[in-house]
Parts: sequence; C-alpha cells; structure tokens
Amino acid sequence: MKILSLRIQIRVILLVGVVIIMGCSSGKIDELASEKPIHQFFVKEGKRLFQHLCLPCHGESGKGDGIFWASAMHTTPADLTRFTPAESSRIFKTIKYGSEAQGKSNLCPPWKNNISDEEIEYIVSYVETLRKESAGNRE
Repeated sequence: MKILSLRIQIRVILLVGVVIIMGCSSGKIDELASEKPIHQFFVKEGKRLFQHLCLPCHGESGKGDGIFWASAMHTTPADLTRFTPAESSRIFKTIKYGSEAQGKSNLCPPWKNNISDEEIEYIVSYVETLRKESAGNRE
C-alpha cells in the first residue's frame, strides 16, 4: 500500500511540475517579461538624448515651450504631447531628416549624422511617454 501511495505522490508531483513548466514557458509571459526591461531602457536612454538634443526647443514636458523657443524662434516647436503612437514613424523621420523634410520650418535640424537610427528609436519611445504623462495630468 505504501508503494502504491508513493507512486501516486510521485505522479502527482510530476504532473504538477509539468503544468508549472508549461505555464511558465508560455510565449506571452516570456514576451512580457523580456519586453518591459527593454522598453524601460529605451525610454531612459531616449530621455537622456531628448534632454540633450530636443529639450532646448521642445521644453522639458515636450509641449514646445523650451528656452530657445521663448527667446528666439518665430515658429512654435511641435507639442510632442499631442502625437499618437500611429505618428511614431513621422517623429522618427523628423528627428532623422529634420522638420524641413516633413514640410515644416528648417528650425529642427536633421540628426542623422549625429545619432544612430537606434538612438532615434529611443527618443521616439520617450516622446510616446510624454503623451501618456500629459494625458494623466489632464485627468
């Protein structure tokens, strides 16, 4: 009887182990677990680059109220808090090729010779958080 009980216990333990392993190796869980730290890095690095390259005109909040705009510009920089995720490619192109390439003023320079496409993606990730932060402040 003890042997039968021991066999049942082993089977139950193995079954529970298999269920746990199958559940933990779900693609969704792995994807979410690995995506969050990467996204956080993109946003953190994007913020650093934004502060260095974009903040003087677009301001800390991204609303287009930076110190250069307030003192010298005749054209208001874009309010980056109004962009939607669907416009991410447009933001990318504006950073890479400058605002003039997008049919706007020539005041936002092309950064393609100064930063990589990957770094531009970081800035775009950060700009997407500005929209979310702005929406949170309006509530």
